[in-house]
Amino acid sequence: MVLRSPQDALYALVSDWPVNGGVHQQRAIDFCRAWLAGRMPAETVRQAFILAALEAGVAVNEEEDGAGASASTPPVKS
Repeated sequence: MVLRSPQDALYALVSDWPVNGGVHQQRAIDFCRAWLAGRMPAETVRQAFILAALEAGVAVNEEEDGAGASASTPPVKS
């Protein structure tokens, strides 16, 4: 999935996240909501999202042109 804003990140964290209940996941959700309310800078939200991704084992690939980032779960090994 490609994430272009904290709003996209919030959707991913709430709807598509592979692991629920992580400390960093909840913090990133709270930060995304604060951004929507105009109380949090997007860069702070991005950093919180990256920590949540590390916590959940979700790979983050940041685009160098600043257009956004993509996140994906690692493949399942049989």
